[in-house]
Amino acid sequence: MIQHKAPAHLRAAYLSLDSRTIYEPAKTAFFAVHGLNHDGHQYIESLYAKGVREFIVEESAWHGALAEKAVSWEQTNIYVVENSIATLQEIAKRHREQFQYPLIAITGSNGKTICKEWLAILCNSSFTIAKSPKSYNSQIGVPLSLWAMQEKHTLGIFEAGISQKGEMDRIETMLKPDYGIFTHFGEAHGSNFSSDEEKLREKLNLFKNAKKLVYRIKDLQNDAIKTIMQEINPSCELIGWNTISPDKGLFTFWQTKGKSAHIKVIKAAQSEAFIDSHIDMSDEASLENATNCLVLASILGISRDVLGIKSRALKPISMRLEMKEGLRGNTLIDDSYNNDVDGLRLALPLLQKNKQKKSVLILSDFIETGIPEKDLYAEVASLVRHQKIDRVIGVGEHIIRNKVNFDSIDVYHTTEDLISSGVLNTINNSQLLLKGARKFNFEKLVHALENKTHRTQLEVNLDAIQHNLTYFKKSIGPDTKLMVMVKAFAYGTGAIEIATLLQNSGVDYLTVAYTDEGVYLRKHGIYVPIMVMNPTVEEFDKLTENGLEPEIYSFNLLKAIDEYSTQQNKNIKIHIKLDTGMKRLGFESSEIAELGENLAQMPQLWVASILSHLAAADSPQHGEFTEKQIAQFSQAAAEIEASLGYQTIKHIANSAAIQNYPSARQDMVRLGISLYGITGNPNVKNKIENVLTLKTSISQIKNIAPEESIGYGRRGNLTGPGRIATLAIGYADGYSRALGMGKGHFEIKGHLCPTVGSICMDMCMVDISQFPDISVSDTAIAFGGKIQLYDLAKQAETIPYELMTNISERVKRVYVTQ
Repeated sequence: MIQHKAPAHLRAAYLSLDSRTIYEPAKTAFFAVHGLNHDGHQYIESLYAKGVREFIVEESAWHGALAEKAVSWEQTNIYVVENSIATLQEIAKRHREQFQYPLIAITGSNGKTICKEWLAILCNSSFTIAKSPKSYNSQIGVPLSLWAMQEKHTLGIFEAGISQKGEMDRIETMLKPDYGIFTHFGEAHGSNFSSDEEKLREKLNLFKNAKKLVYRIKDLQNDAIKTIMQEINPSCELIGWNTISPDKGLFTFWQTKGKSAHIKVIKAAQSEAFIDSHIDMSDEASLENATNCLVLASILGISRDVLGIKSRALKPISMRLEMKEGLRGNTLIDDSYNNDVDGLRLALPLLQKNKQKKSVLILSDFIETGIPEKDLYAEVASLVRHQKIDRVIGVGEHIIRNKVNFDSIDVYHTTEDLISSGVLNTINNSQLLLKGARKFNFEKLVHALENKTHRTQLEVNLDAIQHNLTYFKKSIGPDTKLMVMVKAFAYGTGAIEIATLLQNSGVDYLTVAYTDEGVYLRKHGIYVPIMVMNPTVEEFDKLTENGLEPEIYSFNLLKAIDEYSTQQNKNIKIHIKLDTGMKRLGFESSEIAELGENLAQMPQLWVASILSHLAAADSPQHGEFTEKQIAQFSQAAAEIEASLGYQTIKHIANSAAIQNYPSARQDMVRLGISLYGITGNPNVKNKIENVLTLKTSISQIKNIAPEESIGYGRRGNLTGPGRIATLAIGYADGYSRALGMGKGHFEIKGHLCPTVGSICMDMCMVDISQFPDISVSDTAIAFGGKIQLYDLAKQAETIPYELMTNISERVKRVYVTQ
């Protein structure tokens, strides 16, 4: 049944905008979105074949053969709407309106997900809770989260985030929260707002109909939240707490001891604290988040004694899913923090991304979900069954009691039992997803399974790559193709992982430097077109057998590929490289006429693209030279196409030129280092996100006397008595020797600590004399926090490319996502 209107209701238990994550198709409604660089409508027919029977499609994209064919589909509802996302939000709004139990909304710049998870822990004995999975707080994440609300729940806890004006009004319309928490307010997501005041006002719109709002007052003389809330919702009870004065509102007292803290909250003019709790954390961010949650839990009626007990269960939460290299060819997907059914549902599709490896799920009991045990594990088993997991391992008494629900499962009472059984040693060439409640200490499993070759690691934030990719796609528009460079191990970040993300994101081409790099990608399931920049005659067989496309930059190479294609009777796609001023590789201007004549006589060679390389697109002083390169390229490419008799893809723009020279975009652009958030363009810098964080550990801390020297050549000295930390990173890991003698810094606990003496092969030393709070257990960040790679490269008198590609293979790559 095809209806040209929004659905009044849906039969589906699940909603999806991602065709790759649908594994209970009969229970799922698919929302097809026609975006700038992606069209969900192209997946509708295959989803129908898999069993999806509810579709929301957009009128602008619903036409042609598919729309005609769909008329005959049986037992299928197809709703044709103007905008699928707007329809999703409207459906979520109506769904939320069915439930009258309290709903809490959490917003702010930082800490939203942590507050949501901690508040759920404090309240889970008193309420049955519906909450956002992971950090689902966007225009799409919020409505998808709301769909989980059911009659069995007695409390909703949802987070909300925005990045531009107008978004919070739409979220507020869906959530209509009764209570709110406003977390820490900072710089995050500020690029689309004219001022901090504008950003604060936009965020507070979430509470324009709320009854009560909890927040921290940091300035008693200028309470900006109170001022704005009195304008947008004067009837809202503002419950501000502070750590400054016991005479103002709720006074909060924090007493820290080591890595734990005592939190007391006292009402003005009262002597006894109505909150008296301990947490096993002592940093200010955790104390602020915990206080927000404790105050709101108290408002909900949870007693001081219960909160005192429950607060002990609040632990630091890793907000990211981490993918790590494991032993025996395994890949570990550590997603333990979000131990609920929705978190499992979101994580399971990750096991299907690499078809070359077997899938293994290691799962613990689910703790305090509010769902009857029998129903809970029947649902979990159904999720696993639909994903066709090769092997399932369960840990905990609940899973043991309910193992009959699973088609096949190995069960163990404890994590220690699983490790001592030796079964982990039988798992190889697999992807392992770990989903364990905190009490089961799954970090022991990670320790037993991961390749622990080095304590230094490069974190690659896949969410940031996705954000940057989306930014550049929007910049170039829907008519320009996108080629992404994955040469040199994807600039040192990991070729397979990055290529897989790019492939799933719909890029048009990947580029490698050498044939073996392309073969490696093909062997690991990468099927998108791949251009090889430096092919050799000896590798033509490898090229053609693996569907790789060579870049041809000389007559010798052109003649060789022509002869090969004739001898082998093969049609081969090639890419013609022109030299317009780089003076590296490519046909010269004087050779264009001859090149066109030759290509016209080689019908078995298909010119997929014509390209050139800009020598100074990132240097404004060479703007005239760059414009000449672009003009010369356009003219030469037109001459070649005239000889060929057909149009090719033309590309000359690298990362810098995408923004600096719009005329260079042509048919396709080549995105390289800017994908990783690295750019010298100030207009782009605050719109893309940092991807890479290089971390290491402290091996030892030493006290240094004034007369003592430090390191090789006795080159390092302190100005007086002090302390140094020896870090487990050196020039063999890729940390440049040029950064010794104080030129480089490491961030430790938020402090910038200068290097002392020379950088060693495997270690370096930093001065921590001014920072007594630093201990051996702390992490040191070489770049990616306060120190950015672009700036570090300047200090080392080199370029970011060199620092990235010099990071040694012994440095572990850890891939993180939310």
